[in-house]
Amino acid sequence: MTERVSYEQLLGISGCLALALLAHLATLPLWVLAIVMGCGLIRIGLARTGRGPPPQSVLLTVAALAVPLLFIRFHTFNGLVAGTALLAIAAGLKLLETKSHRDIYIIVLIVYFVSLAALLGGESFWLLAYLIAVCWLTTATLLRVTSSGPAPGWQGSLRYGGRILAQALPLTLVFWLLFPRFAAPLWQVPNDSQTAASGLSDSMSPGDITQLALSDEIAFRVRFASAAPPGQERYWRGPVLDSFDGHTWTRSTRGLAGSAPLRQQGRAYRYTVMMEPHQHRWIFMLDWPTGWDLPHAELSADYTLMQPDILSRPLDVTGTSYTQVQSAEPLTQNMRKRDTQLPLKRNPRTASLALQLRSAHPGDMDYVRAVLDMFAQQPFFYTLTPPKLSDNSVDEFLFDTKRGFCGHYASAFTALMRAAGIPARVVTGYQGGTRNPYGDYWIVRQSDAHAWTEVWIEPQGWVRMDPTAAISPQRIERGPGEVLGADDPLASRWQRKSPWFAGARLRADVLREVWRERILDFDQESQHKLLELLRIPEPDGQKLVMVLAGAMALVLGWLTWQVRRELSPQPRDVTTRTYARLCAKLAAAGVPRHPHEGAEAYAMRVALKRPELGTRVTALCRHYSSLRYAPPTAGITLGQFQAAVRVFRPQFKR
Repeated sequence: MTERVSYEQLLGISGCLALALLAHLATLPLWVLAIVMGCGLIRIGLARTGRGPPPQSVLLTVAALAVPLLFIRFHTFNGLVAGTALLAIAAGLKLLETKSHRDIYIIVLIVYFVSLAALLGGESFWLLAYLIAVCWLTTATLLRVTSSGPAPGWQGSLRYGGRILAQALPLTLVFWLLFPRFAAPLWQVPNDSQTAASGLSDSMSPGDITQLALSDEIAFRVRFASAAPPGQERYWRGPVLDSFDGHTWTRSTRGLAGSAPLRQQGRAYRYTVMMEPHQHRWIFMLDWPTGWDLPHAELSADYTLMQPDILSRPLDVTGTSYTQVQSAEPLTQNMRKRDTQLPLKRNPRTASLALQLRSAHPGDMDYVRAVLDMFAQQPFFYTLTPPKLSDNSVDEFLFDTKRGFCGHYASAFTALMRAAGIPARVVTGYQGGTRNPYGDYWIVRQSDAHAWTEVWIEPQGWVRMDPTAAISPQRIERGPGEVLGADDPLASRWQRKSPWFAGARLRADVLREVWRERILDFDQESQHKLLELLRIPEPDGQKLVMVLAGAMALVLGWLTWQVRRELSPQPRDVTTRTYARLCAKLAAAGVPRHPHEGAEAYAMRVALKRPELGTRVTALCRHYSSLRYAPPTAGITLGQFQAAVRVFRPQFKR
């Protein structure tokens, strides 16, 4: 415990600490990592020159600066991130003052705790694999430090450390499967970093969806109970924007309830949406949702599914939608007024164009077709790099630039509808998706973000219109890195040229989903299903504890047997084991072998005490000496020696 540490030992444990902290690179403040790295470099540099740790005053100065800064940053030492930061600083200070092996043992313990903290804060299968590798390397480093003789090689230490981890695996599985759980999964503790994935917001200005269209992040996944709807009907409904200031569309404040009833038409689709976290309360359901299994979630007045709190963790929602509906009630005067309102003195050319088209097409659907024909016939282009627009964004888009993406077309189309007195609103969400054939589900990425328009047509009600679809494929401008469409499996040009890479990504995504469904979402209900598979009637908490106790007894018994095998070395070969069996039989007959006796001397003593056994025992001992020490001869073989010992049964005699 008091032996001084070497430069190689300090280097090894510092590397393990660095690898463990690497998993917290996105959550810990950079200055905390810099302090730990500085402490490690100073101590390693001193050890390389043969010097010991720096004076105690240096250690106290670093602690006096780091700990108050940590409290100022987090205002507490509790919590996952703040506690991990405190542990990291403690590890750096301990590394700075390391003198003996006892200090290294403390750092190793901190490395294990820091790795566990990273596992609690993340849900990735690859993160778990990485942390297991870190713990494996740390265990091998500890084995090299605790060796009483010369330090064993890395290969042997890694092999023995892997065996230790493998022996702990059965106990880990028992605790994971059978330790009593609450109704919610216990895999992840709340994250106090206040971070969430990017996604659509409750406002839209021309240019906002560009960043999402260039993002390859996954927004959600969908698994259909049967066949999926065709691509032109896979619209995933999100925030509905009905307030316009001439440049930006926003979502007006409404209550959660109050959606008007709908008449479902056509086929119903049953599916499960596996949402990724985002900073809002809405859940993207297939247009139009009619049922869901999420308690406390309700449809807003514009048919967006909302939950009470923001979506801070992954969520699965099973629902039913009809892609074709008809409104069962007429539009109220208040809603008609709101959905035809336009700002005064904004986009005057758009208002004039709407009056001209309206006079030529008095019917609502005729007017809608006329606007769509204008987009199709005039030189409008689809691009993700459009020119920047000012406050009169619709005028500039329709009459000057004529270049944009879905947000530009939905904004201009909705403004033209309202200018003609037709209620209209912008709907944002996602369109399409990529089917993963290896897992039979669909992946909807941020690059699938889309905006379209809903217009009120009597007597149908709200009808979806997608003006972006009016642009012919010949007028789509693709710049470097732009997506081709919602059905493309990957976003970048390089990925499209590498189908093997796309397939590897889809297989990795299947592995991630299996990990989430089978491991991360393993909860109380899953435990009850496990007990039912074990044929345990009416499973409850008491029976679960009994099964846990029985499984732990079996696993601990197996571990005890493994330890006893390691502490009791076995004979090195078959010849020695056979001779040991002969000695055991003679010991049972009353003539045990002394530890110092060789085979020939033992045979002579047996012949003196038990003359009736002398001839056979002498022959067997000579055969053993010949097989064990002499060169191979044509005499007795190993098999014959084993058979002779097997049939030898001396009687006990006082």
